[in-house]
Amino acid sequence: MEYFSRAKPRIESLRRKAVSRLRRVRWGRVALITSVVLVVLTIAGTGLVVGMALSFSGKLPDVTALYTPPSEATRIFARDGQLIASLFRENRAIVPLDRIPTSLQQAVLAIEDDRFFQHRGIDARGMVRALFRNLLAGELIEGGSTITQQLARTVFLSPERVVSRKMAEMLLAVEIERRLTKGEILERYLNEVYFGHGAYGAETAARVFFGKPVGELTLSESAMLAGLIRAPSVYSPYRSLPKVVERQRLVLRRMADLGYVSREAAMRAGEEALALVEEGNLGLMGSRAPYFVSYILPYLLERYGEDVVHRGGLQVYTTLDLDLQAVAQEAVRQGIDLAQQEMLNVTQGALVSLEPQTGYIRAMIGGYDFAASQFNRAWQARRQPGSAFKPFVYVTAVASGMPPTKVIVDEPIEYETPEGLWQPRNYTEEFAGPIQMRQALERSINIPAIRTLEELGPRRVISFANRMGITSPMRPDLSLALGSSEVTPLELTSAYGVFAALGVRAEPVGILRIEDRSGKVLEEHTPRREMALSPAVAYVMTDILKGVIIRGTGRGANLDRPLAGKTGTTDDYRSAWFIGFTPQVVTGVWVGNDDNSPTDKVVGASVPLRIWRAFMLVALERMPEADWEVPPGVTLATVCGTSGLLATASCDDPRQEAFISGTEPTEYMLGESSEVRLNRSWPPGGTPPGGTGTDTVVGGGDRPAPPQQPQPFMLQLTTPMDGQTVTSPFTIEGATVPGARVEIAVTAETAVGEVETTEAVVGAMRDGRFKYMFWPRSGPAVKYTIRVRAHVRGGEPAQATITVVEPSPPPSDGENTNR
Repeated sequence: MEYFSRAKPRIESLRRKAVSRLRRVRWGRVALITSVVLVVLTIAGTGLVVGMALSFSGKLPDVTALYTPPSEATRIFARDGQLIASLFRENRAIVPLDRIPTSLQQAVLAIEDDRFFQHRGIDARGMVRALFRNLLAGELIEGGSTITQQLARTVFLSPERVVSRKMAEMLLAVEIERRLTKGEILERYLNEVYFGHGAYGAETAARVFFGKPVGELTLSESAMLAGLIRAPSVYSPYRSLPKVVERQRLVLRRMADLGYVSREAAMRAGEEALALVEEGNLGLMGSRAPYFVSYILPYLLERYGEDVVHRGGLQVYTTLDLDLQAVAQEAVRQGIDLAQQEMLNVTQGALVSLEPQTGYIRAMIGGYDFAASQFNRAWQARRQPGSAFKPFVYVTAVASGMPPTKVIVDEPIEYETPEGLWQPRNYTEEFAGPIQMRQALERSINIPAIRTLEELGPRRVISFANRMGITSPMRPDLSLALGSSEVTPLELTSAYGVFAALGVRAEPVGILRIEDRSGKVLEEHTPRREMALSPAVAYVMTDILKGVIIRGTGRGANLDRPLAGKTGTTDDYRSAWFIGFTPQVVTGVWVGNDDNSPTDKVVGASVPLRIWRAFMLVALERMPEADWEVPPGVTLATVCGTSGLLATASCDDPRQEAFISGTEPTEYMLGESSEVRLNRSWPPGGTPPGGTGTDTVVGGGDRPAPPQQPQPFMLQLTTPMDGQTVTSPFTIEGATVPGARVEIAVTAETAVGEVETTEAVVGAMRDGRFKYMFWPRSGPAVKYTIRVRAHVRGGEPAQATITVVEPSPPPSDGENTNR
């Protein structure tokens, strides 16, 4: 027993050792088994991942697309470089990384991928963080995607949050990192990422939200933009500004934590007010001239195709003047609003303004409201021009040798037509009897226009209209004189530009040049011009159209400077027009209704003229006053207004008239019914029985005066007297040697100090008297200095100078509403 007592401790020790050895064997086996299982699982997992990767790799997009520039909006610019519109599927402008401020680059990195420069496309730490947050939320709320993964998703994949897309995104990110540098990845990302409100890329976002290029962004603005990327629809500064500011300050804190900026700078930036542009005026979001863009868009689509126009980043530089476009839009809207207030049944209008010398379109309004109707009435709508077509009849007459003083009988006429008896009538339902061509056009009388067209033949008039730019089909019948064939406002206004440019036809031009996204010029447009009329014919016609504004149906368009134009109204009041011009600009206005229903007796001198005047008052402010120079082949002569014959002292209404040289009158008006034909080969020293005939100027030069014997020389001004108060127009009368050449220069000075001089040459009658009717070219002045110089061959000239004044004109009592 003693032995067992002594052996018991040893046995216990052995037992413990045996148990310990057994335990070690057991845990070793467990560890071995566990290790084997883990290895098997690892191999299986790796195989699964590799298998999935291999499976996906066969379905992944070709990453060489990274080298293709991202889609970029086509930009349309005005003549001064201002942006008019962007055409896009994704509104984007591409800029290199060195033009994106460091503040924006760092802000994006701080909030989206602060380990961007440490990882190779996949950030395991970020993925763990995203996994933890997704487990807490019970759904996929964060992808843990790096900037490279986001770029892969943006360029190649859909935004759907599913495992398969995540696997593809990771594989693509690794490949992108292999092919591109970090700088290239960041540049592509900042040009691709969506910031909300239609803005793709940093450059577009800067302009959309702050109205400035990306390079001008402040730290505060950069932080705001970076904060939008995570959820643009949630963080909209126009919907949830407090959320945006909170997010912006989070970005600034992250930037300070990472050492990008100091905490003081971050705090100051967080306190700055955000200078957002108005949401309704996001410069790139819509067109500032939609009707004009709709005019040039068909050409762009036909020339380059829809994909290039909307994705290719074309830079289109146009002729449009955005300031004038805004004035035109306001003039059309206010004009139509006023017409509706007056219950005139006018719902639509159009305005086109061009430079006649080049054809450059400066303004184009195709309707009252583009949002309500995209139909562009400026170039798509054909409407009857009414009396606005008459100048094409009369310019054909002038070119055919008919003088402005040609007498046409205005009396009832009728014609048999296939549709029955046609009895055209005048607007006033009255007839003037014998009337000069000029007066018939100034008063827009129908019968003389029809008679003139009948004499010329419709096809000849159509030929002239075609040469001047009327391209719409025209019916070769006598109703053409009344504007029965439809035209567009653009072609009619452009055709009037031939008068303004003294015979030069310039095709309308909307596009100056087009460049690709790199700045390479693809095409460049220069004015396309050709001679449609001789300068002499165009000058004479323009001079007649000046009378429309001075004395005729367009008196409401008088802006105290040289202007010419014509009203137009259809017989049934369905359309009303006014087209007016100076040497620098021609503007046409149409009003009516889309359903072609009649207006309430709206005529060209009412609503259209008011719109035209409102636009031109502003348009002409920037243009110096100019008049048309007399071209060679034009003779200016003083004629008697009632007869059209050369004026004598007995004429009560003398006026200066322009003629194609050789068509001027050769007879003098000596009394109520007395007229004598001028003998152009009188004997030396003699005078023509009716006067001297020296009251003509040819092409701006003087026609030689007939030989005269030296006589005692004298010059006396009888009307007006020096210092007298006058009312323009006024007559200048005096006496000198019979047959003398009398040169008259009138210098008009306005209240604001503007000065213009009008010169004329008349001849003294056989009793020595001379007479000249002075018409101020730009409206009444306050002071006139009249200088008269008379001389005959072989004699010393005599001179006289007087000064007269004119009181300021009374205010107008309303617009003229004649046609």
